[in-house]
Amino acid sequence: MIANRRGGSRYPLSGFILLVVLSTGVSGQAKFKSGSLTINTGGRNLNYIIEVADNDRSRSVGLMYRQTLSATQGMLLLYKKPQQANVWMKNTFLPLDIIYIDARGYIVKIIENATPQSTGLMRSGVRVKAVLELNAGQVEKHQIAIGNHVAWQVN
Repeated sequence: MIANRRGGSRYPLSGFILLVVLSTGVSGQAKFKSGSLTINTGGRNLNYIIEVADNDRSRSVGLMYRQTLSATQGMLLLYKKPQQANVWMKNTFLPLDIIYIDARGYIVKIIENATPQSTGLMRSGVRVKAVLELNAGQVEKHQIAIGNHVAWQVN
């Protein structure tokens, strides 16, 4: 902040603008909580480091504008109570596997290799507690399937 001779700010909104930039990130994206997630594929546990989007703002941003995502990372869109979920790939540059998870933690639907930047809605079709977004190819590579159990912890 630049001060004037009287000790006040020459630009009174500059502190506010800086605060907004720091709280939302330089690109204007939402801040995410972090956590860990495990998918049990029937005898084998797959572990991921996740970012958690647990409010409307963060869920609406999700993985938009990301250029990279490691094979051991993902985004969990978490809802307070189970509901029908609609996901799209607008402004998402990475192909993703989309995994819908019910309130008991079981995978109920999978969409593999979602098309980057598509505005088509991918509907859960049933009430879900969470939607997991992983790099495309994770479902096939690790044989993740409907009925697998998912557990997560938010830090």
